[in-house]
Amino acid sequence: MRLDAILARNDGFATREQLRQAGYSSHGIRLELAKGTLVAFTRDVVGRPTASPMLARAVRMSARVACVTAARRMGLWVLDSGFHVVPRARGRRFRPDGLAPPATLHWSAEPVVADRHRLAVSSGRNALAHIARCQPLDAAIATFDSAVHHGMISLAELRELASVHRGPFAKAVTLTTGLADSGLETITRVRLLWAGIGCREQVIVDGHPVDLLVGDRLIIQLDGRQHLQDPVQLARDRSQDRRLRRMGYTVLRFGYAEVVFGWEAVLEEIVAHLAQHAHTGR
Repeated sequence: MRLDAILARNDGFATREQLRQAGYSSHGIRLELAKGTLVAFTRDVVGRPTASPMLARAVRMSARVACVTAARRMGLWVLDSGFHVVPRARGRRFRPDGLAPPATLHWSAEPVVADRHRLAVSSGRNALAHIARCQPLDAAIATFDSAVHHGMISLAELRELASVHRGPFAKAVTLTTGLADSGLETITRVRLLWAGIGCREQVIVDGHPVDLLVGDRLIIQLDGRQHLQDPVQLARDRSQDRRLRRMGYTVLRFGYAEVVFGWEAVLEEIVAHLAQHAHTGR
């Protein structure tokens, strides 16, 4: 088997034993290291010199990236931007490196599925299990929603796993729908639910989906970080807001910082509009 194919199975890394099983001799491995085709990251793990620095850091720790770090690498929405890892195998010595950001360590290497063949990145299902235990519940649900929305896992499989893995995992699954376009929508939906305010997600109004609809007339739109980088999309959204208002809807629009860091003010504004029956159009 070609070297590239072996490395591709594990995010650019392989153990020396895996290479030997694929037909490479110890001498052949040493030649690849001497040529610079391979780099030794630990005594037993080698990989491409172009390997992701983040993954290389985890491998040098005898760990895999886990939790939100693994989920973010898979393209899922996460709130925490830290560096989370898990030891590669039970009993394996973890080697902290003292670099910034400091590593958040998870000790349950395989909470949902067997991961021991993975060298650098935890599986998506184990990442979700770590997130359920590590993150605030609303943030965890946002990542679970993202996983379903992006097709990484189905809602049916999540519910099946939740029937076995109780506690925080099952609690997150209970409020997962997979409908939200972004984690910001999920966090808003869940926090409104906790405040006793029900809403519907991605309802089609005027030919376009709105983020959240409370009652029949109160629309809540959420601007993620990407809106700050896309003025064309922002202008399009504002135009749609004006059109909806002309149709008799009340439209509230909140940004990332408002929801994540100023939720009390957001909730106060929504409640004030409910007191004025904005959700019924009366």
